Amino acid sequence: DLAGLFITHEHSDHIKSMCLRTPVSQKYGIPVYASAGFWDWYEDNMACSCYLERDLRRVMDPFETVMLPGGPSVTAFPKPHDAAEPFGFVVEYSGERAGFAMDLGHVPDRIEGVLKGLTHLVFESNHDVDMEKQSGRPYYLIRRVLGDLGHLSNDQAATSLARLVTKDTRQVILAHLSLD
Repeated sequence: DLAGLFITHEHSDHIKSMCLRTPVSQKYGIPVYASAGFWDWYEDNMACSCYLERDLRRVMDPFETVMLPGGPSVTAFPKPHDAAEPFGFVVEYSGERAGFAMDLGHVPDRIEGVLKGLTHLVFESNHDVDMEKQSGRPYYLIRRVLGDLGHLSNDQAATSLARLVTKDTRQVILAHLSLD
C-alpha cells in the first residue's frame, strides 16, 4: 500500500531500510524519492553493498512537489543539517497538510514560512542543552549536536513552535527525542 518512500538524508537512523542487501523498496517495487545529494552519496557509499534499481530512484529538487497515486502530494524543502542536501517534507491530502521537520540545526525564516499553520506537524525537539553539555559524549559530538547544522534543543523547538502553531494546527508530534 506504499506509493513511495521519501528520504530526508543519509544518516543511518533515517535510512535503515536502504542499507539492506535488498532494500525494502527494491523488494516491493516502491519508488524512493530523495535529493540529488542523497543519490550521489548513495552511489559513493551504498551501491556496492545493497542494490536499488535505477528505475526506482527518484531525484527531487528543493520545493518540488510529487503527486502520488490516489491524490496525496509531497513537497520537499531544504533544511539546515550536516548532510548531503537534506530535505524535510510537507504532505497534502484532502485539505490536510502535514509537515515533517526533524534533524534541524536551526529554523530559518524560509522553513517557518513552509511549516507555519499546517494542520499536522512532526517536529524535532531533540535535547536539553545543559544535559547535552554534561552527557559525557565526545566534545566533537556535543559541538555537532549544538551547532547550527545539528539538532534543535527543546528550548529552540518551543520558541519555533510558538511561531508555527496557529488556529489551523490540530496536532504537533515531537520527534527525534534523545534518550540521553
